[in-house]
This record gives sequence, C-alpha cells and structure tokens, in this order.
Amino acid sequence: MTELQREIEKHIDEIWVDEPLDITLLKNGYVRSGAGIKEQYFTTLVMLSGEVRALGIHIFPDLLHHAKKETFSLSQLSDMTKRALEIDLGVIGYFGLETLGGLLKKYYEALPFMQNKEEYVKLTKEMFTMTNRYQLWMHQIFPWKLSIFFPKADTQRLQEFLKLV
Repeated sequence: MTELQREIEKHIDEIWVDEPLDITLLKNGYVRSGAGIKEQYFTTLVMLSGEVRALGIHIFPDLLHHAKKETFSLSQLSDMTKRALEIDLGVIGYFGLETLGGLLKKYYEALPFMQNKEEYVKLTKEMFTMTNRYQLWMHQIFPWKLSIFFPKADTQRLQEFLKLV
C-alpha cells in the first residue's frame, strides 16, 4: 500500500461519520481563496456540488469500468484520468474543498508512477469512496429550502406567459 493510499484511507475514516472541516468552513461561508462573487458563497457551493457529484457518479466509476477491460492499458487509463480531472484539479480546492482538492492533486501526480492496473484500481477505488463521501456531505449541507423560490409553472401560468412573448 502506498503512502497516498494510506493518507486517503485515513481521511475516509475521519469523514465517514464526522463532517470534513472544509465542508464545515464552506457551509459557514468561509472560503480561504475568496472564491464567490458579490460577497456570497452560494454560487461556489452550487459549483462544488456539481463538480463533486460528477466525480463520484461519472468520472471515477467510468474509469474503474474501463480499468476492468483488457483493451485498456495502464498508460491509456492514466491519460484518460488526467484528461478527466484536468479542470477539477484547480476548481475543487480553490472553491473551498482544500483537503479533497489536495488529495485529488496528489492522486493526479501519482498516475505516472503507478506500476500496474491493480495499483491504479486500488487507488482509484479509494478516490471514488472518498469523493462519494464528500458528495454525501455536500448534499446534507445544501440549502434545499431555497427551492420554494423556484415553483413549477402549471399549464395556465404557462399559457399566460406564452401570450406575453
């Protein structure tokens, strides 16, 4: 087991039941980088929720799916992973999830040093688990009550609107 794998496993254990510090800071409006416009952090929270969800639901599962195939080499998996994570590397830490962003960067930097697909799969599974745990915490703190300000239009309201346009 690599040092990075131990670090990720330790962090997963820390955040399994207890909210990660970066989530606590974020939900209280503190973003060290200053990300967010007009003195608010809601847009930052929305952006992070989408990025973390994409990592946990699409990117890491897809990479693990392809890793099972004989047709994908470690080199190809590494290239795909780097491309898939390129944007998230700068965004996640900057927008407030510094620990997740830092571990994501370490994972990215470890890719060229992986010796075989088994090592790739083990570390990618850990990243998948950790990312989904972050997604759970993001979901828990999201201000869902704001949804009352976005009511659905019924047919009558839609017809009235269409008359105006």
